[in-house]
Amino acid sequence: MAVTRTVLPRKGLIQPQHGLTGYESDIDSDMALLDANVAFISDIGNTLLGDLGINGVASGFALSTGSGLTPGLTIGVLYAQGNRYAPGTVSIAAAPASATSYLFYNSTSGFYWRSSATPATAGDALIGQVVTSGSAVTAVTTATKVMGQLAVSSSGAGNFTAQHFLGRAPLGALIRMTSGGLIWFQTPTDADGTYLYLVATDQATAKVLLW
Repeated sequence: MAVTRTVLPRKGLIQPQHGLTGYESDIDSDMALLDANVAFISDIGNTLLGDLGINGVASGFALSTGSGLTPGLTIGVLYAQGNRYAPGTVSIAAAPASATSYLFYNSTSGFYWRSSATPATAGDALIGQVVTSGSAVTAVTTATKVMGQLAVSSSGAGNFTAQHFLGRAPLGALIRMTSGGLIWFQTPTDADGTYLYLVATDQATAKVLLW
């Protein structure tokens, strides 16, 4: 005889068959409660990070000089448009020749190159920066992680900028000094989608914790 199963709508939990224990109403209540409230790991990436506006590399996706105009790229975990992406392998197109280019990932269209650190679509993840000659990758900079840190230094007193490589404006930042002197944020503009705007009392170094 065919078994008819009731699959609950939100999480796909299968409701136990009736007529076996005499406690069906209790089981139904428990299953409905779980279906309404249980959270899967995927929910954290696809809802919380998207709601907070967090996108970028969480781990891995390290760039290297690779071969010819195609840089090497390790696998890892990233978030774009609030969606988690953790492939087993990655494949990217060659970078533009004789240029400084930025590699991004879009959750629908995949990896693409851009001439600036601004994504083509809001919520795309920045992978990093690549500098090429006419035939080879000469330098790479891997993006700052979604919760990472950036080393900054000033050549003397006054205003200066540092490229943060987040691919979006930071949601928050904290400066931790690693030398004498002080570094703090400029006002009224402290950061945008590409740079941190800082002030130093003297030649100094610091690490900026970013998220």
